[in-house]
Amino acid sequence: MKQSVLITLSVLVLLIILYSAVKRPFAQAAETKNSLDNSINLAMTYISNSTLENGRFVYNSNVNPEILYSNEKYNALRHAGTLYSMYLCERVLKNDSLREKRYLASKYFVENYIKQIGPDIYAVVSKPEEENLEFPQAKTGGTGLALIGLSNLYPEGKVDLKILRGLGNFALYMQKADGSFYSKYNLPQAQKDEKFVSLYYPGEVAYGLLFLYEVDKQEKWLESSKKALLYLANSRKNKGLNVPYDHWAMLAAKKLFETPDNGLSAVEKILLQRHCEQMAKSILDTQIVDAGNTYRGGFVDNLRLCSIGTIMEGLVAIYYCIEDEKLKEKVLNALALGTDFLSRYQVKVGARRGGLPMNAYWTLSNADEKSKVIRIDNVQHVLSAWITYKQIFMTQN
Repeated sequence: MKQSVLITLSVLVLLIILYSAVKRPFAQAAETKNSLDNSINLAMTYISNSTLENGRFVYNSNVNPEILYSNEKYNALRHAGTLYSMYLCERVLKNDSLREKRYLASKYFVENYIKQIGPDIYAVVSKPEEENLEFPQAKTGGTGLALIGLSNLYPEGKVDLKILRGLGNFALYMQKADGSFYSKYNLPQAQKDEKFVSLYYPGEVAYGLLFLYEVDKQEKWLESSKKALLYLANSRKNKGLNVPYDHWAMLAAKKLFETPDNGLSAVEKILLQRHCEQMAKSILDTQIVDAGNTYRGGFVDNLRLCSIGTIMEGLVAIYYCIEDEKLKEKVLNALALGTDFLSRYQVKVGARRGGLPMNAYWTLSNADEKSKVIRIDNVQHVLSAWITYKQIFMTQN
């Protein structure tokens, strides 16, 4: 009798252990999902609260609401990038709560920054007084971001196709024969800038042209994007891990792979995949993973929240592009840690709730004012990362 009772108790204990082991991952997954959803909703709230009645964003704010900044200094490219994150809420989350403000901010952008500079050419023109420039200039990256942020408006009748095509034509005009781009265009002199080279503009343009191709199936948009991405991959293929981390190029590669009839040969696809692998491996080992470290999930010598948001955006794109399962697993682990880090340093309460300050030091008692500044693109990049990560997370759980 005593032996049968002991056997029964042992079986019950074993069942409880097994049940707990099975239940724990689901509980953790639910907790992570709730935390991620809360962080996303807070970031959306911040962007909503930062959209003024005329469609301009509050460019800088501070964790301390008593510290106010002039909204005279502004960056047109970051305005366009914020439109992209607002649209992701609709495209990925099926959440329309920012739609009307996105329309308003898009209208403001078109009316204030998009100018016709040729018969069939439009460009995003930065204002000298807003960006401390000597003269009005058109940045190639601005064209890319404008196409990313505005192309989705065409099916809804909210933007003229001639503007989108004009922006695409400017991108093609600025592209060199090898696939690279001139970065800036001097409007008063009608000249391409031969000196300044931007790391991110080519990837932004390649990504933007694919958004344009979605709504305007002209092969020239697709071919220009492919040419740009193949140039970047070829120019970096022999550099090992000594490559720049270019999240826009990764996002563009993911979108190109998902584009039906993209025309990529097997060799070209492998080249682009290896480019993504290079960039992933160049950054993954720099993440802080020690469980006892206050800044776990950040990166060595990089606790800037906006920068880590862009790293996360790139890693999400890489996850979809590569086939190496071990590397994909490392990417997922890095995304989980990064998400937790960014969520910990998001402002959770008060007038600036949902904001992402400049770096993780903002919570320290002796933090300087600069650490506590919340720039609109800080929130935009982190929100974009969280939204796209959620796509992966939900399929994994």
